[in-house]
Amino acid sequence: VDMETETMLWIAGGLFVYLFPTYLAFVRGHVDWKGVFFVNVLLGWTIFMWFVIIVWALDPARKN
Repeated sequence: VDMETETMLWIAGGLFVYLFPTYLAFVRGHVDWKGVFFVNVLLGWTIFMWFVIIVWALDPARKN
């Protein structure tokens, strides 16, 4: 694997991990998955908020 491909894989993996709460909310049919996405993009860079957003995305009372 050349350096450019490896860099792209690291970036893709990092984005997936960063947006994982949004992925969970969308796949689980969360009523407010767009809100989860918005907060994830704006505040997900803080580790504390990333975990708060995961809890929000997993909230069972918030499904369609």
